[in-house]
Amino acid sequence: MNRLALALCFLSFTALAQPPQDAGTSAASTTDTPPEATTASEDSDYPTCPEGFSEDSAEPADSSVLGAMQVEVAGQGLTPTGLELRGLQRLTDPQVRKLVGAPPADASRTLTGNEVQALLQRLARTGLFARVEPRVRVSEQGPAVLEVNLEEYPTLTSVEFVGLQELRPDDLWDALFKLPSRFPENNDTQEEVATLRLHKRHGTLRVVSECPTPRPPRPWLARRDDGKFQPGIMLGGLDAALERILQTLREDEGYLLATVTATLSPEGRLVVTVDEGRLESVEVRGVDEPMAARVREALNLEPGSVFLRSDARRALERMESRLPFLQREDNEDLDEKRTTVRIVEEREADGTRRYSTREEAPRKSRRHERVEFEVGWGRLFNDGDDASSEGLTMEGKRLIVHVRPRPPDLDVDLLPVHTQVTGFAPGLKANLRFWDPKDRVHTTLDAAFFIPLRLGGQRLPDDPEGTRRQRRVNLLGGAKVQLPALGLEELGAQAHDFIDTLDRWRLGDFDSYFYSFLINRPDRDYFRRQGFTAFATWRWQRSWLAGVEVRGDTVSSLQSFTPPLSLFRNDHPPFPNAPVNEGRFRSAVLRLEYSGAAERGTRVGSLFRTPETSLFERHEGWKREPALRGFVTMEVGEGPGADGADARFWKLVGDVAMDLPVNWHTGLSLRLRAATGHDLPLQKQEALGGWSALRGFGFKEYRGGDSSVLASAEYRWHGLGVFADLGSVHAASEWSDAKLSLGGSFHFGDDVRFEAAWRLDDKARLTPEARLLFNRTF
Repeated sequence: MNRLALALCFLSFTALAQPPQDAGTSAASTTDTPPEATTASEDSDYPTCPEGFSEDSAEPADSSVLGAMQVEVAGQGLTPTGLELRGLQRLTDPQVRKLVGAPPADASRTLTGNEVQALLQRLARTGLFARVEPRVRVSEQGPAVLEVNLEEYPTLTSVEFVGLQELRPDDLWDALFKLPSRFPENNDTQEEVATLRLHKRHGTLRVVSECPTPRPPRPWLARRDDGKFQPGIMLGGLDAALERILQTLREDEGYLLATVTATLSPEGRLVVTVDEGRLESVEVRGVDEPMAARVREALNLEPGSVFLRSDARRALERMESRLPFLQREDNEDLDEKRTTVRIVEEREADGTRRYSTREEAPRKSRRHERVEFEVGWGRLFNDGDDASSEGLTMEGKRLIVHVRPRPPDLDVDLLPVHTQVTGFAPGLKANLRFWDPKDRVHTTLDAAFFIPLRLGGQRLPDDPEGTRRQRRVNLLGGAKVQLPALGLEELGAQAHDFIDTLDRWRLGDFDSYFYSFLINRPDRDYFRRQGFTAFATWRWQRSWLAGVEVRGDTVSSLQSFTPPLSLFRNDHPPFPNAPVNEGRFRSAVLRLEYSGAAERGTRVGSLFRTPETSLFERHEGWKREPALRGFVTMEVGEGPGADGADARFWKLVGDVAMDLPVNWHTGLSLRLRAATGHDLPLQKQEALGGWSALRGFGFKEYRGGDSSVLASAEYRWHGLGVFADLGSVHAASEWSDAKLSLGGSFHFGDDVRFEAAWRLDDKARLTPEARLLFNRTF
């Protein structure tokens, strides 16, 4: 029975002395004195911590509750009265005792169980020892002695990195000798803790010195000072340091397939070999083989090349752009498939240690029902934290891409419509798209509505019937399909009864609505359209579109409401709305478009399509690389002319723009727009003046033309820019004098900017026209 009690005592000591999981972390650096230079006379008075100290508890344990540990042999009680440290190699016994606050070797005072526990914990947490194995040695007549066998972490005498190609050794030194968080940089800092206890109306305040985790002096440790390696003990162990290097390579530097091996000689020479990781193959899961081949082609990842996280991110974005009917897969099941890597150590008979990277299959975790609810702006407006890891797993040097068919997606946007002919008319625009996982037919349903509200007593003077007509609900709806095999990007039709404009090329929707509400200056003319549009658009290459539209509409004029519903200038006359030729119009539109920045997945078409604007969605990264874009449309139709009788008309519009970046957010933008036609109805006649159409001049100051030419140039230096506009209108069989305007801009981003423009003619003024704009139209 006594032997069993003694064995249980040994087991309890061993359990208490095991290092915690964070003990295997890292290193330090500064001063050059080896530990042998720290003499054995550097003993300190014991104890350095309060009796019963435990780092796992908030306060010292009460010694009146926990009595001294006792060992009984043959019925005789024995208590450890001494402490012996064995196995030390580079360090000395006095150094270690002073570090952990242990009693001197010649002390014979009885150790309590609480003191033993604290000492063993502090030994394990120094980061100097790979193993701390306590045992109690009992002689027949002598005292019981607590004997602790210590195994020091390896001592390094030199370090060499080999195998690096794109990285430098300096990128990895910090990871090798990174100081753990529990070893602050300032070794001289010692905090004092104030403990305040309140019980009913009475309180006590006690200030005690904290007993921190032992921090070995820097001269004991392997480190790098002022760019030079200093030999010493590898704090936290070499396997933990190599795992930090592996983490730096994979997580910080982005080398997702990197591996690390190392050899440590008995003399302490460490050679670290880094393989930055070359991709062997790409496997696609979640789709059949023909579709998987298309995914691999879209990813465009070449086997044999060094594989980076940025490569994965760009490849996934490229895949979703070219194959928008597929999406990457990322869920809890996929997380369980991701393998983990760790560093393993092997020791040879001659004392050499070898370290290698081992890939391990993830453990199958027990499933627990768990409900998580998190609300935040990041969750509302971001799709994910790091898209580079979504849908990817690794098996050795092989990349596994997990994809699945994209479910139907629904986009709903607010239409904050505000015009001179509707007042405030809020509405919604919705887009529902059904994806075919076989990439045969993709279907899109579009719809929009906005309702003019009766606010501020707005009306048409002496025309209550006209007021009711202009307050009708505005409706648009359509359907279209995409047939990739035939190169058809759009094949569909829409019906509409709404208030439309042909001035979207001049000023963006939000800008027009905003300034209509703010200062009664929408800078657009409006008319009512009732009818249908049928269209087909071919996309035979990534950047090219060709299309045809058939339009049949009944067009009617609208008048501005009185009084204007605006925040400022509401005491001014309402902004005038130009009349149109009313009646039934039928026309066909042919178009050819090019956009060098367009990707395969760039959305094409809109409910609010006009012959004066492009079908390509504007590319977000247009400032980052040279890009040319433009379109040409030809409309031929028939409708009421100036005398009321049906007449044929035609109109040709060309609009070309080019961005030439010099560096980040600095570059030149050029634009040339030209239009001409014959027997044009009023709503299709050419006019210049106003924002994006000869800035600095009045809105459509030069109107009524059958042709026009407009050229613009803007140079931008990060947030600042200068621009010039030059234009002329052909009306009444002659061209107007060329009109020039100059201006400056301040940019708050790619789109948001403040512009001020001056006209340079006989009506020039010192005060410029100025606007804060939120959309770009070219």
